[in-house]
Amino acid sequence: MNIKILENKISTEEVKKKADVWYGTMIKGTVDIKLGRVALGGDYHIESSEMLTGSGSKFEDVWGFNIRFEENPNGVLEFDSMVNIKPNFGNRSRGINNEEVTKKATEIIYKFIDLK
Repeated sequence: MNIKILENKISTEEVKKKADVWYGTMIKGTVDIKLGRVALGGDYHIESSEMLTGSGSKFEDVWGFNIRFEENPNGVLEFDSMVNIKPNFGNRSRGINNEEVTKKATEIIYKFIDLK
């Protein structure tokens, strides 16, 4: 399965199937908080980030996330990615330091992924 920019909402089960291709219990993705797009899959966040930026997103608007299924069969969303290190845009860690960015990213991800 390839990295994919999601066009429609997908179920937790579909995400788990995609996760099996890469890490099994986890899948990586990126979200564009301005254009409201999500890319899912890949070995590294930079791969889905480049897919988004190559199709119109701006680097400063793209944030990395993981969905882990180890702790919760319905998935746990976390923002921990090297893509999130953007010192020129006020974010110096792998997490997201701005609550508004986290909230917006979460809302967009939940529009596309049915995490219960």
